[in-house]
Amino acid sequence: MARRGGRRVAAAVAALGLAAGGVWLLASAKATTRQGINFQPAVRSLPLYAKAVAFLHRHLEHALLVREITAGRRTEPERVRAIFAWTREHIRPTPKDWPVVDDHILHIIIRGHGVDDQMADVFTTLTRYAGLPAFWRQGGVVFSFARVEGRWAMFDVANGILFTDEAGQFLDAEELFRHPERAQAIAGLRAPRGRPYRWHVEQLGAFQVPEVLRAEQQMPWPRLVFELRRALMAAR
Repeated sequence: MARRGGRRVAAAVAALGLAAGGVWLLASAKATTRQGINFQPAVRSLPLYAKAVAFLHRHLEHALLVREITAGRRTEPERVRAIFAWTREHIRPTPKDWPVVDDHILHIIIRGHGVDDQMADVFTTLTRYAGLPAFWRQGGVVFSFARVEGRWAMFDVANGILFTDEAGQFLDAEELFRHPERAQAIAGLRAPRGRPYRWHVEQLGAFQVPEVLRAEQQMPWPRLVFELRRALMAAR
């Protein structure tokens, strides 16, 4: 009995030692975070635990916000429309004489303003938290895409354009890429940056879904898998 008790004490001491070592490593390890101001990137050092806590905080805030935005919306089209409308209402264009701050999506939401790609970032991230894969691409203008009821729909958040047919059904993004004149017809007389809308669609080339969705990098499990894969690739 004395030997068993001694082994248990030794195991408990070893476990406490490992736990203490893990806490010390987390507290002492360093990490970096990036912030761009007027498209000039800067890197800031911070403790790893602070970065991890901030990451989890942003994740929870995104999830809670999406729950509020989509409350009562049961279908995918209803949810994506609600997020589109919320983004248009709450993320206004950054005034021309204000600095463009590029950091975390939650900070854009808190500030309440952003440039075109930041609006798309907010929309696609919240859409992903609502359960729909989403991403954005920039050609002449910034287009967002979300997989709604099995096919990819296209959006222009900054210009407030939903690409739907006469019945309000989302059009297939791949079809719009093959026939950009349809996007031109929906956009009407709008000509962002002085170019016909059809030109902006054509700048993107063929429709292609990225292998890694940027919006998923805000979620703990997909981010962990991504970082592990990147570490394995670097170790080869």
